[in-house]
Amino acid sequence: MFLKNLKLTNFRNFSKVDLDFGNATLLVGNNAQGKTNLLESIYFLATSKSPRADKDVQLIKDGEEFVRVEGEVGNQSSVRQLPDRQSSESSSNLRFSESNDLIAEDSVLMTSLEIFMQKTAGSERLEKRTKVNGIGRRSTDYIGNLVVIHFSPEDINLVTGAPALRRWHLDLTLAQIDRDYKNALNTYHTSLISKNKILKGIKEGVARVDELEFWNGQMVFSGNLITQKRQAFFSFLNSNGSEGSLGNFRFIYEESLISESRIREYLAREIAAGNSLVGPHRDDFVFKIDSKDLEYFGSRGEQRTAVLELKLAELQFIKQFKNVLPILLLDDVFSELDTAHRQHVISAVDGQQTIISAVENEQIPESFLKKVQVINVEKGKLISASS
Repeated sequence: MFLKNLKLTNFRNFSKVDLDFGNATLLVGNNAQGKTNLLESIYFLATSKSPRADKDVQLIKDGEEFVRVEGEVGNQSSVRQLPDRQSSESSSNLRFSESNDLIAEDSVLMTSLEIFMQKTAGSERLEKRTKVNGIGRRSTDYIGNLVVIHFSPEDINLVTGAPALRRWHLDLTLAQIDRDYKNALNTYHTSLISKNKILKGIKEGVARVDELEFWNGQMVFSGNLITQKRQAFFSFLNSNGSEGSLGNFRFIYEESLISESRIREYLAREIAAGNSLVGPHRDDFVFKIDSKDLEYFGSRGEQRTAVLELKLAELQFIKQFKNVLPILLLDDVFSELDTAHRQHVISAVDGQQTIISAVENEQIPESFLKKVQVINVEKGKLISASS
């Protein structure tokens, strides 16, 4: 998989961008010039979500009314079915379904992607449209046409931040490669909203307990599938994905199992709270090195390296289960790594399209600089490009 071209209109501090990419690209420039924004736009093109913005409106350039992000993606697909992958844990024996339709073996499919957002007059809401090859698509059908892994300094919050942030990252990672996961997640969240509304109604005396039955059934069915997929993901990360790692890191999945019996057990408490208390919407995971919980006892360097290790393990996971090479977006990845860790990253990412940002070339291993396309970014403009 590769991103051939990126076009931006009114994205963050960019008015216009029309950029062709090679296999390896280095964005160079001082802080606050637009390097991070450019990487963010590619992540946004892939997932329709921003890893940084609280609201989509923040992506629109100041003084403008709309934003458009477009890209042309090449994807080499195969008609071969992916084999079931197994690990030492039985929960890993799951097939991850392809996000896109399969085409003839070894053929190359070019796909055009577009996201358009426009402010609505007299409202804070945005009109948002996603298109694949010029045809409007729902978010669930859009995500997966471009698969990316994104690393930035702010990702240290995955270690220290709220569980909701870790679930958000987990869901977007799996949704890019697994249609069944996306569908189960949508069903679960729709059912969760409906159930919580009824729970509040019961608490207020305007709804009945038997109204929960349908939504409980939906949540149990979809929730169990979500949990199984997450279990398989973490089982891989802690086995195959940790080979040749930056350290002895572990990612401990803490699931909130959902079943009819657990729902009955928690019914009185859920009514009192007016909220659902069990299920994958309350899952979390913990970063550890050996037995040390990095949220509480890890240094900033250990936390940063643990997140990078997570992303590199995700790279291996996507390679194996989707049978494609995701695009790597590495924002300021080398600034706090020593020489050995920098070289490990370069070795780990070799083979797929990689876009890296840095303040200066000196941070980049020389072996990578020899084959990279260098683009200088200054005040929202691409000043020069060279190979």
